[in-house]
Amino acid sequence: MSAIRPLSVVVPVCDGAATLARALAAILNSDLRRDDFELIVVDDASTDGSAELAARYADVVVRLSGRRSGPAYARNRGAELAQGEIVAFVDADALVRQDTLPQMLQLFVDHPALDAVSASHDNAPDADNFVSQYWNLLLRFGERGHLGTGGNFASPCAAMRRHALLSAGMFDEWRFNTAPLEGIELGKRLEESGCGVLSSSDIGISGLRRWTLIQLCRAVWNRAALVARSLGYQSTRAAVPSEVVFTLSHAVAPTFAVLCIASFSGAFVLHPNASIKTAIVLLGAIGVNLPLNVFFARERGLLFALVATPVHLLMESITGLALCVGWLMRDAVGDHAPNAAIQAYAEVGVETWPPVPRDSGGW
Repeated sequence: MSAIRPLSVVVPVCDGAATLARALAAILNSDLRRDDFELIVVDDASTDGSAELAARYADVVVRLSGRRSGPAYARNRGAELAQGEIVAFVDADALVRQDTLPQMLQLFVDHPALDAVSASHDNAPDADNFVSQYWNLLLRFGERGHLGTGGNFASPCAAMRRHALLSAGMFDEWRFNTAPLEGIELGKRLEESGCGVLSSSDIGISGLRRWTLIQLCRAVWNRAALVARSLGYQSTRAAVPSEVVFTLSHAVAPTFAVLCIASFSGAFVLHPNASIKTAIVLLGAIGVNLPLNVFFARERGLLFALVATPVHLLMESITGLALCVGWLMRDAVGDHAPNAAIQAYAEVGVETWPPVPRDSGGW
């Protein structure tokens, strides 16, 4: 694997055996000559046999043992081994199309000033349950509203020139041990350094993960709280306007959502005709989020849009509260910082945790 290849595909995985095989098979089924790309899987201390599964597909499998280090750390270890001029990062629960990776490569050829590009969610996630469909369409709505304005590196599939990635300092594995903030933060740094970045609607991927409501609530909370605390709401919105946190945090909607939930709860306690108040709340929610509801109705029908309304109210409420908590944490205790051991290594100049020798010849 000493020869330089046009493309290296890095897939970080942590207990992702349920979707990993399909994700890797789709990459191998891309409309690319097999000699033109390498496939590197970085297993982040999985306990479900993900590494053994990856060995059936990948050119290289990196097994990280001990404690889990997070996707930023895993991506960086894969990037350090990559031989390609372009490095693509594909999540273990993302299904690329046959033309996804070829289109990315062609964009770099056609636009020499382009340093990074991210794919967009299509309208057909693999999981058919309502929560998964809702979340996929919400991500798609945000992406389509800001196409071409910047790279959304919270995307499950993004590619960049290797020299741009290394010059930017790669993913921030010190501050972020959970997805997807490390991608958003890297996208900001790439833009601030003058790199050309792009989010493309023509390059699509499908989500393979099956979301439950509890999982989604937790993901939305963590995402919004970390944006406010670690990245800064306004600066992140300027750099990555397609991030889903901003779709869920209109100026009026979070406050309205909290009031709606309070009214909805009080209606059943204080008034016998709760259905009238419930209808008023839902109609108000539909009005506030009219563009999104029109999008839902167009993609999945009116019934889907109506059923999605209370779920979306819940997500907006969680986002509003999480943003407030994040802002308070930022003011009270500051940004999220590495633990004492990691900080000690940083102070003596070790760049990765756990310490890994780095080949300085490629920098």
